[in-house]
Amino acid sequence: DGVNDAPALKAADMGVAMGKEGTDVAREASEMILADDNFATIVSAVREGRVVWDDLRKVLLVNTPINNAQGMSVLFGLMLGLSEAPLSAIQVLYCNLICAVTLGFVCAVEPAEDGIMDQPPRRVGKRLIGRFLLLRIAIGTIVLVACTVGSVFWTDDMGYSLEETRSQALNTLSFGAIGVTMSARFARKSAFHCRTFVGNPIAWWSYAIMALLQVFITYTPGLNDAIFTMDAMDGKQWGIVVMFMFVVLVVMETEKSIRGYITDRQYYEEDWDEADAVEPDTTPLPAEVSRFGKNELAH
Repeated sequence: DGVNDAPALKAADMGVAMGKEGTDVAREASEMILADDNFATIVSAVREGRVVWDDLRKVLLVNTPINNAQGMSVLFGLMLGLSEAPLSAIQVLYCNLICAVTLGFVCAVEPAEDGIMDQPPRRVGKRLIGRFLLLRIAIGTIVLVACTVGSVFWTDDMGYSLEETRSQALNTLSFGAIGVTMSARFARKSAFHCRTFVGNPIAWWSYAIMALLQVFITYTPGLNDAIFTMDAMDGKQWGIVVMFMFVVLVVMETEKSIRGYITDRQYYEEDWDEADAVEPDTTPLPAEVSRFGKNELAH
């Protein structure tokens, strides 16, 4: 709180100054200011910061595989021998919009997980997308593409028309995205638990809205064929959708369980990588601090 604390505040990884009793010099040298001078506020701030960090990673885990799968399903479908793209351009645009608005929003407001304050602190310079998160994104992308393209080949072999296979592809991708979201809501805990049904009521509202929209565009005459180049689906096709949605969820949860076991349930702990190191802080100190000399600051 005093002028003499400024060098230590500047040298610390996170300098904390008093907002009421602290001097101007101490507040300028710090990175955090306690407006109420209550140290218990630090705990609340750290907890909230961890929630924001986790939610950012969860949003990336939801949106990135879905966006990747939308284009890659078309690419791999054509590469594997389909005569027509499994998804039309308007279907890709629609899926991108509706998934970002509904499913992406779910993870952005996800409350804190149990045990979030039991996790060790992140190292300085840790990247938002680390190796483990990148692996989960890759797995989510692969399983979504495989399920979407696989469902098209399946229904095509069953004799369905192009419009019906495109309905199959869009609904398989959209409901598979719900499976990814169910898993992504919990970074360290399993989604096969009653916690899935509590804590975030917005999640189930988003699932319901997305499901209703899918049914609406699939069965509304004029909208499905004229705009989305789709056709109504029968019970067999919906059975394929539900099955692949469950497959996506199981694959994502299996990876989470294996990763949690390997890392001793410290999912976000990664090995030190020199590439992650950050440059030292070269922000100039306040003029009042110069009288203390540079020898003190070197330590």
